[in-house]
Amino acid sequence: MGKAVTTILRGAAPLLLLLLAVVASPSTVRGHQLDEYLQATLVAIEPGDVRLLINLTPGTEVAAQVLAQIDRDADGVISSAEAAAYADALNQDLVVRLDDHPCELSLTASNFPLPEDLRTGWGIIQLEYRVACGAFAGGPHRLTVQNRHQHNVSAYLLNAAQPKSPALQITAQKRNYNQSTGEIEFTVQAPPKAAPAAAIIGSLAALLIGGVAWLLKFGWQ
Repeated sequence: MGKAVTTILRGAAPLLLLLLAVVASPSTVRGHQLDEYLQATLVAIEPGDVRLLINLTPGTEVAAQVLAQIDRDADGVISSAEAAAYADALNQDLVVRLDDHPCELSLTASNFPLPEDLRTGWGIIQLEYRVACGAFAGGPHRLTVQNRHQHNVSAYLLNAAQPKSPALQITAQKRNYNQSTGEIEFTVQAPPKAAPAAAIIGSLAALLIGGVAWLLKFGWQ
C-alpha cells in the first residue's frame, strides 16, 4: 500500500478543516459531478496575512486524468517531489491581485491522499498558499483571485472566511458565472495614531519647566 503525502505546517490544519466546513455547508455546495474536478477555494484574510486554502476533488470520470498529471512516472505512488511539482503547477494557474497589484504565492501546507482514494471520487487534495501582499493600510481594499487550473473539466467554488480580527471586515464578494474568478472587498480599521515623539517631549519639558518655576517662586514646603 502506498502512503499519502502530507506536509502540514503549524497552524494550517485548523484552516484546512475550516475549508471543509465551508464547502460542506448547504449555502455553498453544489452537486459533485462525476465528470468534474471540483476546486473549492477559501480565502482567509487577516491584517498582514492572506491565505488561499484549496480543496481539489476529482470525480471518478476525471480522476485518471488528474492522477496522470500528479503521478508522472505512473508507479501508483505520489512521491513528495511529484506532490510539490503539482502544487507548483497549480500555483502557476492562480492569479491574485491586491488593489490591482499582482501578488506572489508560496506553498505553506499540502495533503495528497492515496491514489486509490482519489479514484473513488472521495479523495481530497488539500493545498494552502500564503499570499505575499504586505501590511494593509487602513481603509478599503479589493482582493482578486483567479483560478485557471484544469478549466476544461473543473467546477469552482470561491468564498471568503470570516476574519478573526475585529479590525478587518469583509464588505462584499463578487464572482463570475462559474466562480473561477472572484473579488473580495474588505476594509481595515486604521490603528489609533500615537502622539508624535516631539509633542510628548515638548509636553514633558513644559511640565518640568513649570515645576522648577513653581519651586523657585514658592520654595519647598
